[in-house]
Amino acid sequence: MIDIKLLGGIRKAAGKPNLVLDKHIASVSEILGFLRQNLIDPKNFDADNILVTINGADSSLLSHDENIVKSGDTVKIVTIVHGG
Repeated sequence: MIDIKLLGGIRKAAGKPNLVLDKHIASVSEILGFLRQNLIDPKNFDADNILVTINGADSSLLSHDENIVKSGDTVKIVTIVHGG
């Protein structure tokens, strides 16, 4: 199983601090799809405004959607807030 910790606005959008994906291996794309299905209001989900880390490393620096996450890896998803 893959434990996904949710931080910031995405935590509020899901209504819970974490999700558990019942798979031993999944891509970041699969995890984002699973997240979208588990949001209270999925139409407001914007994958361009979130940061996904795998074992503390930004997944976008690791090929993002092609990354493979295994059971036991630490996955965190946080909403990015832009301002000016």
